[in-house]
Amino acid sequence: MNIHSTKTSPTQTETGSKRELIIHATIKLISEYGFHGTPISMIAQEAGVGAGTIYRYFKDKDTLVLEIFTQVNCDFKQTLLHGYDANQAIRDRFIHLCRGIFLYGIQNPYEFKFIEQFYNSPYGTSLRREKLFCNCGDTGQALPLEQVFAAGQAQQVIKELPLAALIALAIGPIIFLVKDSIAGLIQLDEATINNTLAACWDAIQQKTGPNRQPVVTPSSLSSEEKP
Repeated sequence: MNIHSTKTSPTQTETGSKRELIIHATIKLISEYGFHGTPISMIAQEAGVGAGTIYRYFKDKDTLVLEIFTQVNCDFKQTLLHGYDANQAIRDRFIHLCRGIFLYGIQNPYEFKFIEQFYNSPYGTSLRREKLFCNCGDTGQALPLEQVFAAGQAQQVIKELPLAALIALAIGPIIFLVKDSIAGLIQLDEATINNTLAACWDAIQQKTGPNRQPVVTPSSLSSEEKP
């Protein structure tokens, strides 16, 4: 049996480091200046490498952006799904996932803004159209919230609105608050997060129907449930 050494050579270490420097520089710059405001030359300067070095690892800027999005989006989903129980009530699943958005944004400000920039760019627009209007199934980019919305509508717990409208009502306020927090305009303490989550649920909750569920606010929580 041949036993291969796991020791990393200096060349491998250098290669990995440069690639990571390029990725981190791209995320930081795009989060601040957008896709059009972040040319390869700027990324190279921020990463401390030559522009030609970037093309050793990535075919072009589009490839770089899409690879980063795949990686960041995977990490984002893992945060949302940590401790997630698909057997819980619709409201509890919704609150869990939306709290994960807050958590990810607070802990990963550059990556959060990168994702937000992505979905407001031609890259994300084409992906969003495919998901919302073509009904092409899971492309690997679907948020778990989409399944919660569908299940909630089937149970008459969530309003019969298009997916785009539900996402705007439920996630829009969270995105704005996280961005304001990153900019230092607001302090996202636990009370603010809880109140916002309750308001987002109230915005999409079906007010009539046999399965209507009450809106839970921090003031209505038992002492054991309060943060």
